[in-house]
Amino acid sequence: MPLKKKEYPRQSIKKGALGGMEEGQITVFAGLFFTLFFAVVLSGYLQMEMIRSSSGYLEDALAASGLAAALIDVREYGSSHVLRIRDAEESYEQYCACLKANLGLDENWECKNKRLISGRVTLENYTIYNVTEDQVEYCRLDGGGQEWHSGSLGQVFAPNGQVVERTGTYGEISYPFLGLWGLTMQARKGKLVDIVGEN
Repeated sequence: MPLKKKEYPRQSIKKGALGGMEEGQITVFAGLFFTLFFAVVLSGYLQMEMIRSSSGYLEDALAASGLAAALIDVREYGSSHVLRIRDAEESYEQYCACLKANLGLDENWECKNKRLISGRVTLENYTIYNVTEDQVEYCRLDGGGQEWHSGSLGQVFAPNGQVVERTGTYGEISYPFLGLWGLTMQARKGKLVDIVGEN
């Protein structure tokens, strides 16, 4: 018995089947949806790139301020070849002055242009580390006082988790930044700066 192919008549889409939309309206609606989706994704990507570049800029400013504040005792280095930061208070004041200059902050620790930092910058932590042979002496300063501690080399960690191996400084700031769609978020950035002398 031979099989016959059964043919069906072509059907057309009725106007009421798509909720009252015509064929051209569906294309416009889909195009608008994908354009809006692309704009949101692009906006998020640009925000992430802005955060990444600002992070690099802030890290450079913290490193430059830390290097400027590492006021080495030249006499001790000349006689014993040991690098020591000579005066913790003076180092703290130098760090604050350099940080203000490097970030473009005014007397109230606020940024003049509000694009990168949208409010007051706070110095959360400033610590100096003096390393001699197998000992680490460190001092945390907060503008009002000093806390001195000591530990063994390899056992002392900076607040960002790095092992302290050389004389240096650590500074950490917190600041508000303007995020995606005008949202203000609080951020923190810290940097350990090592001072390396040649033997």
